[in-house]
Amino acid sequence: MGVSCRRAGLIAAMSVLGLTACSQSPNTSTPATIRASTEPGAAASTAASSRWNPCDSKDLPDAAITAAGLDPKSKEKGVVQFTTYHICDWGGSWYIADVGAGDIAFDQELNNNKYTGRENLVIEGRQAVRMRNNVIDGECDMLFAIPGGSALFAVGPKLDAGMATSGRGDSCLEVTRVATALAKYLPPT
Repeated sequence: MGVSCRRAGLIAAMSVLGLTACSQSPNTSTPATIRASTEPGAAASTAASSRWNPCDSKDLPDAAITAAGLDPKSKEKGVVQFTTYHICDWGGSWYIADVGAGDIAFDQELNNNKYTGRENLVIEGRQAVRMRNNVIDGECDMLFAIPGGSALFAVGPKLDAGMATSGRGDSCLEVTRVATALAKYLPPT
């Protein structure tokens, strides 16, 4: 029950982007660089850039989900799948990791007033912005530009039936770890 409420909150937040966008500027400090250790021969996804779908195992393979420390069997598609935006989530030890991608412009999502603490990073050679989500308690998000839109990685604590958080780790460290493991599957920019 708690997972569905959390996912519904993420989808609701994504669906009102046009209404909540503001002109706040992101942190423009020099980005930090983060690289994942990869096995020889690891390749980036060659899926059509405008149709990259994190819910499709062709675009985001189960082996990659497992390597990121998530359980592929726990995959759930978002409550609402927009025609051009897809959201899936997977369970981690104490958290839920969401990956969404579609035609929401990078700048539109970045300047959404639900975010604070924006931090520019380079993940696997790609520009990214890590930020706290003020709509969903304890969630930290990582935003990437992809051709035709954006991809958003989100990590937040699992909720129990009483909606209290339990066993929290650091969601910003965890979203960085998950995004670092999965960024190589994003379509090339």
